[in-house]
Amino acid sequence: MINKASLFYGAIRYLLSALLLLSLAIGLAFAQDEAAPIKIVSFMPDFYAFWEEAKDKPLEEKIALWDSLFEQKYADFYQQLLYRGQTGEALNRIKTPMVKGFLSSLDDSAVETMKAREEVLRELIPYALADLWELLPEEKSATTHYFVPSLNTTSGAVRPYKGDAVIYYGLEIIADWKNFDLDFLKANIVHETVHVIHFRKLIPHLMQKYQGRMNMMALVQGESACFMAFAEGMAVYTQEQVYPNVSRVGVIEKNVPLYEENFKEYSDQFLKDMERFDYQKYRKYFLDPSGDESIPEKFGYWLGYKVVKSLAEDHSIQEMMNWKPEVAGELMLKVLERKEE
Repeated sequence: MINKASLFYGAIRYLLSALLLLSLAIGLAFAQDEAAPIKIVSFMPDFYAFWEEAKDKPLEEKIALWDSLFEQKYADFYQQLLYRGQTGEALNRIKTPMVKGFLSSLDDSAVETMKAREEVLRELIPYALADLWELLPEEKSATTHYFVPSLNTTSGAVRPYKGDAVIYYGLEIIADWKNFDLDFLKANIVHETVHVIHFRKLIPHLMQKYQGRMNMMALVQGESACFMAFAEGMAVYTQEQVYPNVSRVGVIEKNVPLYEENFKEYSDQFLKDMERFDYQKYRKYFLDPSGDESIPEKFGYWLGYKVVKSLAEDHSIQEMMNWKPEVAGELMLKVLERKEE
């Protein structure tokens, strides 16, 4: 018997791919000429195989199959990158609600959309990077891109992994975008690649500082909050230079009027929170939802963007990327002090 739903979703996938190739055909020769090595590592085939086995099972069985059929193959990746390096009971407290929440909301329609958008993402990466290398030709280098289920955490992120900075994309988040905009997806790729360029410059310093054991929590707790804002501001500002007419990735544009109207109040609170800057404070300024009604989501991105934009009047993007975290943090503080005068 022919599955009409499968035919429908399959037709959508092919249509999206055809439209993508048509819209990018003009730039094909340029992108090929300017390409730097791109490595794509997709966990998705194993995820799709897991889903076929688990989709009709009760939730608890789905969770067990997630572990046995999927996550155990990538345990090191998930433990380091998504579970923030936690182990034992701390790991269970993080992992259990994440996996349960993700699988309880998953259905065939969402998985089919993930398949379609994975194909589009794979096609778009070379074009987005060609646009970035046009702005920063001297930074052209190999990049590694992981396609994963991110357990509803991110559409794109950069983390230290195996001695390098790598990008991973959460396909379920990208699949959930209501307005699927190819330009915004390219901007997302550029934003995360800027983080790769930036952190690669800092990895020798950071690896020495953290004695080779570097994960997200180590960076949040070991570096100043100002540096975290600076890093996000660098990515937002550089992406804006590449795509000036596209929404700024990381910034919640509807919050911009609030960011601006209450900039001093929010930045003062940010500076007070810098002491003992733990994961909850990181979430307050850099994640959506923030978990704190007093600060609109992702103000940390806007704070960093505003400071980097100010610093860019006297310093190049490449120069700013070479600053060590403590230098970037100090210069951010100076800019904020001037803004308050």
